Amino acid sequence: MPSPLLLALAAATVMVPMRDGVKLATDVYRPEGDGRFPVLLYRTPYNKAGTRTAGEFFSQRGYVVVAQDCRGRFASEGNFYPFVNEGLDGYDAIEWAAAQPWSNGKVGTIGGSYLAWDQYHAAMYRPPHLVAMFALVGGANFIEEFGHPGGAPNLGWPMWMLGSAATSPPAPRESLLQVMKNPAAWLALHPQKRAEIFAELPNYKRIYEDFYAHPDFDDFWKQKGFYTAGYHREMKDVPIFFLSGWYDYFGEGVLDNFVALGRLQKTPKKLWMGPWPHGTGNRRCGEADFGEAAAVNQNEIARDWFDHWMKDAPLQQIGPEPVRIFRMGGGPTGSQHGGQWQTAPAWPPPASRPTSYYLQSGGMLGKSAPASAPKPSTYTYDPENPVPTMGGRYPSGGAGACVQNQAKIEPRPDVLTFQTEPLSSPLEVTGKIRARLWIGSDAPSTDFTAKLIDVYPDGYAVPLADGVRRVRRLQPGKPQQIDLDLGSTSNLFAAGHRLRVDVSSSNYPRIEPNPNTAEPSGRWTRRVKAQNTLYHDQRRPSSVELPVVR
Repeated sequence: MPSPLLLALAAATVMVPMRDGVKLATDVYRPEGDGRFPVLLYRTPYNKAGTRTAGEFFSQRGYVVVAQDCRGRFASEGNFYPFVNEGLDGYDAIEWAAAQPWSNGKVGTIGGSYLAWDQYHAAMYRPPHLVAMFALVGGANFIEEFGHPGGAPNLGWPMWMLGSAATSPPAPRESLLQVMKNPAAWLALHPQKRAEIFAELPNYKRIYEDFYAHPDFDDFWKQKGFYTAGYHREMKDVPIFFLSGWYDYFGEGVLDNFVALGRLQKTPKKLWMGPWPHGTGNRRCGEADFGEAAAVNQNEIARDWFDHWMKDAPLQQIGPEPVRIFRMGGGPTGSQHGGQWQTAPAWPPPASRPTSYYLQSGGMLGKSAPASAPKPSTYTYDPENPVPTMGGRYPSGGAGACVQNQAKIEPRPDVLTFQTEPLSSPLEVTGKIRARLWIGSDAPSTDFTAKLIDVYPDGYAVPLADGVRRVRRLQPGKPQQIDLDLGSTSNLFAAGHRLRVDVSSSNYPRIEPNPNTAEPSGRWTRRVKAQNTLYHDQRRPSSVELPVVR
């Protein structure tokens, strides 16, 4: 029988000094009574008060929970700049917690998104008392996953800056909060005009300007805080539980971290991937219900993980397998897409094999390479009328993200659609999706996008993976081949369904529209239409590579 829950003492706030003297506001939730307990540390830029539910949950189960506002956020001192200060501050917070009279010296770190990135950063300094990590939706390469994916500015990052500025000390700024409620007009402004909202917040204006000043993977993005993948070898070797979803924009980075650290380190690494957006754990995502099995209690999973590594208890909810993934699909309708959990010995699953499907004339998609030389497909891309974001790995988990019926945008003349005949038998695709396209344009720079879609017999089209590539130095009349990384997924295409690939040049407001002028990112002076071309002939075959499970 499990022991009765311990009572938790109300959180006490203390100001914890960092090595440079800056003090960070820290709430401490303790089990009632004397004794030394293992510690779980949350470090957050989103207000430590938001961890109260988790603090009470874990403190009632025999942990001291330490929740800390990051430097320059809410009640903490200092100046905030995202990601770059979290390594040393995290190290100092871990070692401070280990030295307290209520601590037994074992510290675990926990949290999602920014809170996972700062766990990785702290681990790069190898704090002696860090013993385990529970990292949700924390990626590996920030510029590629969220800053400028495929070289195109992701407007989710300026939106994040706006939200942070609105809640910056000493008090919330109502004018910015109002913009947050309906940001469409702000996002539609020219990037330089958009920056004016930060005029009275020079720190955030600098963050915003740095984003546009660094469109490429340079030393700015290679700093430890932004680039987990570049410092895997420096991270302390401790057990890590990774959790993410197929519709999480950091999902690919989570997979990369799991694979790399599993190869480099000796302690166990576990991976769960569900049918979730950046906010994980629910059964619904966008318009789709994935079934009761898709919902998980993340606090209970974390408790199981930490009980094992910090209290020597056997794992109860977490199995022995390294990888647990939710294979989507098989449901009766697009809005009840369904799916089931599966286990695997590694990522990607050894049973998956790359299989090419070729984009062909007449909107067909098939395994056979083109055998003729049909005319290429052309369309007009107008940055003043971009293809609207509809589902996929969009920052919001609500109306804009996950599963949205792609049939709503199929009629647009700037969306090229290629699909198979109805499948005669089910087909499972699990792993990374890649597109290799032969393209051209009359513009010196433009974007190309691609999506993988599961089409139901009634026409409902479920988006599964998507990517973008900003192409520079184009020469009119000269085709070139480009690669697009669409990220990873796991889906069962049922018999009677079709595989579909959509190609276009915009995805707004997820991606800032390319002005087609080759002017510097964020400093364009005009926007013009581009005549874009997709080739799919024998000499220039365009294809998508799918990891088919046999």
